[in-house]
Amino acid sequence: MLPRNPPETFLFLKLPHFPLKYVINQMDFRSVIYLTMKYRRFKRAVESAKFHVDQLHFQLGKWYKNLVVTHQGQDFVIETEYKENNNGSTGMKLNGVATPIRYRGLFGIKVFAESEEAKMHLLEKITQHLLSILWVQTFTARFLFKYDFENLFIWKYTKKFGKFKIDPLVNTELVLSPRELNFLLEDIKIDEPELDLKVENGYKYQNYPLQGSTINLPNFNFIDLDKLTIGPDCVSFSMDKFSISIPNACGNRLIKEWIAGKNEKLEELKFNVQDFFEGSNSNEDLLEGITTTVNTFSQKQLNKRGVWNTAMRVPLLDIKRSTDGRLGTISRREWHVILYVWHPKHIDELENESG
Repeated sequence: MLPRNPPETFLFLKLPHFPLKYVINQMDFRSVIYLTMKYRRFKRAVESAKFHVDQLHFQLGKWYKNLVVTHQGQDFVIETEYKENNNGSTGMKLNGVATPIRYRGLFGIKVFAESEEAKMHLLEKITQHLLSILWVQTFTARFLFKYDFENLFIWKYTKKFGKFKIDPLVNTELVLSPRELNFLLEDIKIDEPELDLKVENGYKYQNYPLQGSTINLPNFNFIDLDKLTIGPDCVSFSMDKFSISIPNACGNRLIKEWIAGKNEKLEELKFNVQDFFEGSNSNEDLLEGITTTVNTFSQKQLNKRGVWNTAMRVPLLDIKRSTDGRLGTISRREWHVILYVWHPKHIDELENESG
């Protein structure tokens, strides 16, 4: 993966900017990261050219604080680690400062901290190094432990994320203050939030609609279900953690909002109700005031769309909204409700397959 000769001997470093940028971006991105830590001249060249990568992911748990660079389907993990007698390589640098680092080839890099407490500071130094050489298409993050979310160093470098996941360990809770929740939902732009959290003092978030294209709320105790609305850019909205349900009136209102022409991009809406679906007459108020018809799609077509239709006690129903004639199919099983919306692309896929 690494070049046989040090980059001081590479003639391409003398190329003008655009040819240099092209050559550098043809290299293996893992080699580029390593060589910028090893050779100052190479780092300066990459700083001017910028290597384009698909994603930079922040992964923060209680004991580990890592970064993952992803490009063309391949991951390169940069871990922070503390050991009293670290065996990091000499001659490697972060931002020009000698740092104990162990290069593990395809498996990534370990960067050694002076103490457990110093890991977060070290993670920022790694972030600075990477962003001096990389152009990142998408930032993502996953938190498994409670941090001071308002004051994380990450916000210095980006406040725009693709996937952003708060995901506490099994049998643990992650509790935010109301101010922290408002900060994350309003000051940070998140396209795909997945928030499994609680908020102090039973606080309910007040500003709707919720924003994002893919919204997953495994724990939504902080949501005011009387005010909840879904934003115009949402494609998938999920509140289907097994142990938590929403009132039928809330589900009814969300479906009616789609019928009225809102949520133009919505493809799937998932939630749970409190009472078990034992038959067609169960949870009647869920569909109160909504005109439905018997589902007319074949099993093959439903499978193609991914409609949940296995061992159903309650038949599938279709809804045609009056604004544009778009169809939605409602699946009801056990406590689960899913609205599948049929966009032109889904109909085209069925026609192409049948053709």
